[in-house]
Amino acid sequence: MKTVSKQEDISEKVMAGFRLAHKRLVEKAKREDDTLVIERNGKPVRVKARDL
Repeated sequence: MKTVSKQEDISEKVMAGFRLAHKRLVEKAKREDDTLVIERNGKPVRVKARDL
């Protein structure tokens, strides 16, 4: 039981770090008026960061 709980805790921390990195990436792209590539309907699409 403790092993599963520890793995879940690590997974939560990794996902929290990913969300923070994603947020910072979008914020920086908005400041620099840059474009980002996202996936829509299974295809890569370029989007201006300010539109996100």
